[in-house]
Amino acid sequence: MSAMAFDWDFILFIAGAVMTLAILSYLLSDNVLYRWALALLVGAGTGFAFGAAMHFLFTWVMEGWQQHDLVGQIIYGLPVLLGILLLFKSVPRLSVLGNLSMGLLLGVGAAVAFSGALLGTMLPQVLALSTLPTGGGREMWGNAGLILVGTLTALFVFSPIAERDPMEDRPRPLVVWLRRIGRGFIAIALAVAFAGALTTALTLMVDRLWALADFFSKLLVLLGG
Repeated sequence: MSAMAFDWDFILFIAGAVMTLAILSYLLSDNVLYRWALALLVGAGTGFAFGAAMHFLFTWVMEGWQQHDLVGQIIYGLPVLLGILLLFKSVPRLSVLGNLSMGLLLGVGAAVAFSGALLGTMLPQVLALSTLPTGGGREMWGNAGLILVGTLTALFVFSPIAERDPMEDRPRPLVVWLRRIGRGFIAIALAVAFAGALTTALTLMVDRLWALADFFSKLLVLLGG
């Protein structure tokens, strides 16, 4: 079999194998190779984010600035102005100028998180409860019952109702047990999410190990001529 040519694909393949070995070396100890690979990963991510920001600035903003009237130019220039003000947070004397950008950033982030939780979690759960089956076998009703109990008790965990009666200074058994059941459903949900993340991580690890095996096999073919 002829020797493999050194093209760009093979060079990138070697770089990926070296990076994989450097990351896996952390299993032995916290060494220089792992720190180098981690620094390269963070640096590459930062460079990519900076490049994406510059591409956004010089394409979307500049093109929009040139193609629109005064109102459109103000709309396109406002994000640039807020970004410039945000840079002043690194200067202690001028950090107050970045409070507007920071406040807008936190406010929009909180609003997006709240709307995501409301529209992505709460509302689908309410709609699921409103479409409980009106017929069917025991399995369908069992699933519907689990959905109903799990949703209500999980929401009850975050309820402001106190577990002890402030007037009579005694525990409320119903509230205590509802919250215990809700915590159990939440624990199951978190365990399922963790199992999914672990399965994904193991799949990626097997993929990288297979890539390493493929790399060493190709390297042996290359050295053997």
